[in-house]
Order: sequence, then structure tokens, then C-alpha cells
Amino acid sequence: MRQEQKINLKKLIIAGSISAALIIILSIPFGEIPAIGSLLFPGKGIWTVPGEVPESETLTISNLDDDVTIYRDQWGIPHIYGTNESDLVFALGYVHAQDRLFQMDIARRLTRGRIAEFYGESALIEDKFNLNMLKDYWANKSYNELKNSEDPDKKELYLMLLNYCDGVNYYIENHRNELPVEYILAGTEPYEWTPVDTLSFAKYMAEMLTWEYSDFYSLMIRNAIGNNNYTELFGLPSNYQIPICPNYGDFSDISPPPSELASNELETEENIDEELVEISSFFIDGINTIPQEKDRIQARKNQAIGSNNWVVNGSKTASGYPILCNDMHLEFNLPGIWYEAHLVDMSSDYNVYGFFLAGVPVPIVGHNNYLAWGFTNTAYDVIDWYYYDVVDDDHYMYKGEVTEYGKIKYNIPVKGGKSEEYIIKTTVHGPVFTDLLSENLIEDIPDSGTDKAIACKWIAQNVTWEFAALYGYSKATNRAEFDIASEKFSCPAQNHVYGDIHGHIGIRPTGKVPIRDDTTYGLPGWHTGNGTMPYNGSKGAGEWIDYLDFNTLPHSENPEQCYLTSANQMIAGPDFLKQYSLQHPLDISEGYRARRINTLLAAGDDLTVDDMKDIQLDVYSTAAGNFTPHLLTALDDYNYELLTSIQQDAYDILDNWDYQMDKDKAAPAIYRVWLEIMLGKTFLDEFSIMGTDYLPQYSILEKLIKEDPNSNWFDDITTPEVEDANDTIFNAFTNAVNGLKEFFDSQNPSSWKWGDIHKREFPHLLGLDAFSYGPVPVNGSGFTVTPSSANAWGNGEVKIGVASWGASERMIIDFSDLNNSVSVIPSGQRGITSSKHYTDQLHLYLQGKYHTQYFAADNLVSFDTSWIESRLYLLNGGG
Repeated sequence: MRQEQKINLKKLIIAGSISAALIIILSIPFGEIPAIGSLLFPGKGIWTVPGEVPESETLTISNLDDDVTIYRDQWGIPHIYGTNESDLVFALGYVHAQDRLFQMDIARRLTRGRIAEFYGESALIEDKFNLNMLKDYWANKSYNELKNSEDPDKKELYLMLLNYCDGVNYYIENHRNELPVEYILAGTEPYEWTPVDTLSFAKYMAEMLTWEYSDFYSLMIRNAIGNNNYTELFGLPSNYQIPICPNYGDFSDISPPPSELASNELETEENIDEELVEISSFFIDGINTIPQEKDRIQARKNQAIGSNNWVVNGSKTASGYPILCNDMHLEFNLPGIWYEAHLVDMSSDYNVYGFFLAGVPVPIVGHNNYLAWGFTNTAYDVIDWYYYDVVDDDHYMYKGEVTEYGKIKYNIPVKGGKSEEYIIKTTVHGPVFTDLLSENLIEDIPDSGTDKAIACKWIAQNVTWEFAALYGYSKATNRAEFDIASEKFSCPAQNHVYGDIHGHIGIRPTGKVPIRDDTTYGLPGWHTGNGTMPYNGSKGAGEWIDYLDFNTLPHSENPEQCYLTSANQMIAGPDFLKQYSLQHPLDISEGYRARRINTLLAAGDDLTVDDMKDIQLDVYSTAAGNFTPHLLTALDDYNYELLTSIQQDAYDILDNWDYQMDKDKAAPAIYRVWLEIMLGKTFLDEFSIMGTDYLPQYSILEKLIKEDPNSNWFDDITTPEVEDANDTIFNAFTNAVNGLKEFFDSQNPSSWKWGDIHKREFPHLLGLDAFSYGPVPVNGSGFTVTPSSANAWGNGEVKIGVASWGASERMIIDFSDLNNSVSVIPSGQRGITSSKHYTDQLHLYLQGKYHTQYFAADNLVSFDTSWIESRLYLLNGGG
């Protein structure tokens, strides 16, 4: 007994010491995170984090005109039933806030320049940059025009926004003591949701897909390598591009000018103003110090931003009805960007299932009883950069006149400190960015030493009505009504794929495309025109004088080939580009995904939903199928018997490969590391001396290997020998084998699994590891239909590439039976980290599985009760 008391006393002493230490530790805040003890105090912290949605709940709400019923299926997806649209969007706002409040809040803060209010002073530069883009400014302008409009359609949209905001705010006001854990960690809480918050999401979409800096990169590359080299390697579409719209010609006969490059000699044209090159370099260096912009630039270089969509008509399906597919490629996060929901107005035939941005009351893509639509990005150039002669802090030169800057003033709230005043200067074209980069917080890059200002003109810096267009899509019953709504869609320009129950299919790259004036004030000889390089804003060059008319945009309906597809390739052939002086975008998709999808659809017959799943999940690499035979031929020329045993093993693995980028195979790892080294060995010896590391696309390398194996680009100018394609291929292969052997510490190439160096991660919005998933080994690559873009070679060695972008949703719509339609998202419906619906769909997604959409239930009676996980009844309380 006495011994037992000793032991207990010892435990008590230890426990007391630990408790004392915990009391001290838990009372200390860490940076922006509050004292951990506050998280554990019942009734105040983690105890009030939202749990699962109740199986049954009834709320009486005065805002409603009638009762609303919300069923959630086993994936937590809400199916909302009401008798009028105002109640439906109120309920949608409520469930958006219930499931994704923190995500909505962070997105609006980022878009509208209020993230420092959440993070503190360290985030001020992000706020200033986002405000400088004028997303908040034009969202407010759009709201004011909407509020004061007499147009019936705009009035309807305005009322919809108000009802939606009422739903969001009803949830916020009634759950302030039950907030997602992120608010408790940050020691903050949400504020009222407004229509401007929702309208700013249109600018957020435009930013994700159209904001870029290719004008500066084009200028610097052109300056470094010369005009003909630039045209050969960057200025023309690949011959292998298959245009989205099939009736505008193709690129099979596109030929570059003769190369200026002679072996061991570099010839460039030094005719671009040195000051302009200097300030362009300063600008890009400054942009790269801003984390969100550095990530954006890298994503574009890696071609991570993209999408797939396609539609086949009934002659290619087993059912005789069209099937439409879409998967949009965006950044992965937990929760994911898309929110699935189903809205039914039982007093009409309004019945829509779609993918929403939480914060927006209309589906971005989806379908109703009659038709479906999906998006991919067009890569239209809708942002131009201008440089100006500066007079003083308040004036610049424009068309020979001293012109005063416009000024927009903001007070940026800062957590734990005073609000900071920020003034944005504007020119006739748009906001000035050079002041922000050279004076406001960016201290680790040198001043450009020039008297130039840089500003931009961007299509989203206008009052635009994308949400009106999307609302129109959700209500359209045929192609004519869909096209009427499409004319309201400005930005981001998207390839709209279309199918309907009447058997029609179509595709139209939709959005506003500026027409520039390249003649009135002339362009210097080095300028490639039509917005591809910075304009002299002081001279008035490159003014936007109009937009391409909606009816002149390329489009295709019910083509003879019986299918249509887009995967971010060229929208149309050279006939269209020449007619409207459109240029080849610097970062246009390589076209490998499009080539594969076209091959599969052209060969397909009696296609089903399961066949479409197989295509969406396809990991055959068209790039590998074109490069690998040339690699093996080059090794044959060197004589297989002279290869080392480990090289022979690697050769044999590639020789027996089916070009599937399978995570459990070694061939993809050998091929991909070789390919990345090959690109560098072909161009970096010249480019590093010329002064740029921005390399041509792989499709250009493919063309050179196939059609010009003796090109001077293959010669390594650092050696006395003159190398051709085969020499460079062999040298790259040797480096790849040695690099993989060293990385895996293995002499056995069959152990070099692709999945060990190619992974995918799904990070929490705040980057909190506890709420993130991965990295996990995955199939695919940047050039497969299932996209997963990450480099496997860097700084002279093999590395683990972690893809953070990919298919952000998968949707397959079957017009023979809309209830046979399926979809999946790489997260879950709820942003509540403790919920079973936080990552449940992610596990489906990683297994290549889908869930049924349960669309055919067009009234409460027809909804199968076995699908129902929870019921929420919103009752009209009058008043």
C-alpha cells in the first residue's frame, strides 16, 4: 500500500510539473497564432468548431418568401428545393457559408486587398499588389452600375445577389460561436458578406486565368536571341497543333525563317532600347519577389494552368445521345475550389446541377434539364503593358502632353496595427506598378535607374457581367438562348463546349478580345505587334480601339467529325489568326493533350460514360510516344553493345514501354528525366550566353528532332566537336541514367519508379500540414489527359517533383439519362477539417472513381430517400 502511494505521488509530481509548463506554454501567443490555451477552453475555442451537419434540422427564417428543403446526399452535396429562385439562392448562400465560410472569407480578402487584416503587416505587399490590379475597384464599379440600373436583367441579378448575401449573413450572424478552426487559430472572425464580395470573384476568376507577364518575357527573349531565332523557337504555332475549331485550317505547313545561329557563333540584333530591356528586367525581378506572382509565373512556365473539355454527338455514342465532359485544371487546395450543388425551383422547370465557387450564386459549369456547358481557357491575350516617360511624381508624358496621374486611395486595415494608406497611380491605360515595386516594401532588388513608369490595361479592369452570362446558361433551353447569354461573357475568355438533349453539339471560344491600333503611332522594328510586347504608352501606341465582334469569334456546331474538343491548344487555324492579326501566345499549351483526346475521340464508337471516364483518366503520353522512338534510334546508332549494362537495362525498359505514365513503372522516370535534360542540352549552352533561361517548348524540340536533326541548336558550343540530334540525345541519356542511379542509390533501373519522383499534394489553404493531404505518388504528367505537371530535374540532379495543379473537377454529362451523369472533386464538399466530407471525394478522385449526381429528382417526392444523409428545413417565418 505504501509503495502504491509513492508511485501515485510521483505521478502527481510529474503531472503537476507538466501542467505548470502547459499553463505557461498555452498562454503564450506564437506570431499571428493566438495562445493555444484559448483553443482548448470549453465554450470559447476548439469546442465550438462546427461538427457534422445535423441529420434533421428546422429553422424559421423571416427572409424567405416560402419554405425551402435542403437534402444532402451521402457526399454532403446539397440538393435545394424551393418554389422561387430568391429563396433558392438564399439557401445556397446559407449552405456555402455552412460548408466553406473560411475559404470564402480568405478568397475575398485576397481579391479585395484585405489579407493583412488577417495575417498582419507581413501581408501588406500582397494587399497592395492585389489592390493595384484594380479588382476591388472594378467590382465596386460593377456593383454601383448594377444597383442603379433600370435594365430588367440587371435588376434581377442585383436582387439575386442581395438574397444570396442574406443567406450567407444569416449563417454568419447565427453561428459566431461556431466558427471553423482557422478563425480560432488566427484569432479573428468573418465580417458581413456583401454583393461586392461576390462580384469581386469575377475578377478573381479573370486573374487566375488571364493575368500574366508574357509581354516582358517576349521582349527579353527577343532581345537576347534575335528576331529570326525568336520567330523560329517562340513566334509560331507548332505544326502539331490541332485547332479547337476545325473549320479554320491547320498548322501543318507553318515554316519558321532560317535560323540565325551558326555553329559556335551567336548572332543577335541589338536594336531594342537598352533602357527598355533594363526596366523590363527590373520589373520581372520585382514581380518575382511577390510570392503569389512568383507562383503564378512558375505555373504558367510549367503549363499547369489548363483544362480539357469535349463533346460527342449521338452518332458516336451507344445511346444515340450526346455526352459532354469537362475537367478544369487549377491549383489544388483543401478545400478545393469547386462546390457542387443542385437547385430546383418546383414552380418552374428550373433544375440545375453545377460547380459553384463558394461565394457565387450561379454555377460556373454544369447542366440543366436541356443542356450542359464546360470551360477551358482560351489563352487570348487580354492584358497589355505600357511604359511611359516620367515627368515627376505626379505627371507622365502622353502623346506629347504632360499628363497628371489619376489617383485611387485606399486605407488597408492591418491586424495588430494601424491602417496604412495606399495610393494607386493610374495612367490613361490603367494602374502603375513601378512605384509599388521600387518604393513600397520591395527592398531587395536594385532600382532600375530609369525614368520610366509601367502600367497595364487588362480586360477585367472594366464593368463586366460574367455572372449574368452564367445565370443565363443555367436557364437556357437551347443553343440560341445560350448564345444570347454568351455575349455577356467578357473575361476570362473560355472555350465553351456545349451539348443538349436535342442532339446538338458545339464549341465557341467566348470572351472579349481587344483590337489594338498598331499603325497610327507605328511600332519599332523589333515589336511583334498586337499586344505581344510592351507598348510605348507615352506615344499612344497599342491603344485598344474595339473588341472582336461576338459573331466573328471562331466557333463550330455539329461538325462532320461528330465531336469537338479543347485542351488549351490554338483556338483556330492560321486563316482566322491572319484575318484578325492574332499572334501565337508565348505560353500556349503544347498541344499534347489535345492530340491524344482527338485520337481517342476520332477512333471511338458506341461511346459510354465509362469510356469517357477512361479518357479523363488516360495517362498515355503522346509526347513520350513521339520522343522515345528517336531516343532508342539514337542509342542504336551508338551501338547497343557498347552501352554500359545499366544503360542497356534502361534501354530495354524504354523499348518495352507502352508510354503510359504509370507511377509504378520505371520507364516514365527514365524518359522524363532524359527529356528535361535534353531540352536544356539543346538550348541552354546558347541561351545562357545570349542572356536568357526561358527555353522553347518541348513541341519545338520534337519538331527539330524529327525534321531538322542537324540543326545548329543541337551543337554544344562549349565543345570543339559539332554535335547533332543523336549526339545530344545520347549525352542527355547518359546524364539521366547517372542522375537516376545516384538519386535512387540503385544500379537496377527497374527500381526507379516514376511515383517516387512524381507526386501530387493537396495543401490546406493556410498551408497547415495537419489539414493537408500528400504528397502522394500519382500517375500522369503535364502532357497526359490526366494532368500532373512537375519537373523531375533541377540544378543538375534528379529531384522529386510535386504537382500542385491538376484537374480541379471531373464532370461527365449523359444526355440519354441525366441521372447517369457523374462527377468528382479532389477534396470534399465541406471545408470543416473535422468533417467526413473534408476529403471523402479526394479519396474517390485518387482512385479514379466518380459519384452519381442524382439530378433526375426534380421534386421532393422523387428524391430517393436512400440517398439522403441529412435534411434541413428552412421555413418561412413571415415578416
